[in-house]
Amino acid sequence: MSRPLAVLAALAIAGCADAPRALLSGVPNPPPDVEQACALATTKCARCHPIDRVVVSRGIGPGRWQMYVEQMRLKPSSGISLREADTIFHCLRFVEESCTDCKQGGS
Repeated sequence: MSRPLAVLAALAIAGCADAPRALLSGVPNPPPDVEQACALATTKCARCHPIDRVVVSRGIGPGRWQMYVEQMRLKPSSGISLREADTIFHCLRFVEESCTDCKQGGS
């Protein structure tokens, strides 16, 4: 592999490693169960759209998140089980309740 390609590959891998953290940006010291829930949310949500779409939607409130997670779960291509939907919602609800700087359209 050429040096420029190796550098690009390393940067891509490093960017993916921080993807679950993107959902938790602005949230100080999340507990391990929330980190795991947000890692699942990142994996499942990113199957259909960029995770940034979820990040910029923070601040919409837990009720709307619950509705959106259920809508996404019902899409056959999502691969989200009922149990996974509960876990994903756990992540999103924690972020909504913990991130004082988060508001719709912001981070």
